[in-house]
Amino acid sequence: MIEVDKALPVNPDGADQKVRLNRNEIWAGLMMKVDDAKPFVPLMSKCEIIQRLENGVVRDIVFDGMALKERIIFYPKEKVEFLRVGIGAEMGTIWNEILEDDDGNLYLRFAFELEIPGLTTEEENEYRERRATGYLNAVHATLEHLRSLKAKGRL
Repeated sequence: MIEVDKALPVNPDGADQKVRLNRNEIWAGLMMKVDDAKPFVPLMSKCEIIQRLENGVVRDIVFDGMALKERIIFYPKEKVEFLRVGIGAEMGTIWNEILEDDDGNLYLRFAFELEIPGLTTEEENEYRERRATGYLNAVHATLEHLRSLKAKGRL
């Protein structure tokens, strides 16, 4: 099992005060990301919703060259859970969660638990580092895209 759990400040010190994001804007952006993750996730080359559910969606994606199917569950204004189902070599769960500390500072947490059969311990460690870097870049890209959308009045 490959596990990573990180939280990034949504409005870090030094960020443009005009494009500070609030919880509702982050949530709206996460819903946009669910519908089409390509502008938010640099390694995503396909993102197609194939079924809408009461509390989420099912979509086919291609991430880093891998065809995968995800069932996504919504926990409104709190968390989005991505469950890898059906096809793909990289199975597991990914979470995007909006956190808030006691001072009202917002964080975007991303975590994953992935299983890739047949890896040695060394291969698993290398894979963990590569995926952690890729997903961390995706969270940075998500926050930057949300700030850009807000600056343009589209969020």
